[in-house]
Amino acid sequence: MLRKIAILLAVFASLMFSATVFAKETKTAAEPFPLIEGYGTVKPMPATSPPVSKYKIYKVIFDVSKGNDPDEVNSGLEAVAQAVNAFASAGVSKKNLKFVVVIHGDATPIVISGGGYNTRFHVANPNNDLISKLNAVGVQMLVDGQSLIEHQIEGAEVNSNISETLSAPSTLVIYEQHKYQLYMP
Repeated sequence: MLRKIAILLAVFASLMFSATVFAKETKTAAEPFPLIEGYGTVKPMPATSPPVSKYKIYKVIFDVSKGNDPDEVNSGLEAVAQAVNAFASAGVSKKNLKFVVVIHGDATPIVISGGGYNTRFHVANPNNDLISKLNAVGVQMLVDGQSLIEHQIEGAEVNSNISETLSAPSTLVIYEQHKYQLYMP
């Protein structure tokens, strides 16, 4: 009888040790919040409905077409930063955020980098910092090639963090076929 109790205690101790070791091995450090500093302000909320799963992959394509004052950060890009920070506040890793931004229409000039923006608008591009931060967390940035032509923006003027695409409509259709959810801020 004592032998059975000793065996059970040994098995129990072994299981407890294994569980402790496993828990230490799988624990990962949380990513800093907010992921995008200075933009897209979000206040963390403990319980929301619907609940946000930190294990799900979120695929969103943002349609950014509205322009604004040349000396202000584009509100559509600000909305993308807010979405990144909202998911991060719920514990979703940036690797689970598959976010794509398509810039076109009146928003197109926000893609101009360097002196080209200053030459056109007499102010430095206020969007460059946010574009860099979005790129750093894995947000893919695209600009409609047709809008570049319409706004007479040369490819060499486009921010290096932004890729040119055929057109906004074709890009939106392609990503929606790949199960991306459309968001129009």
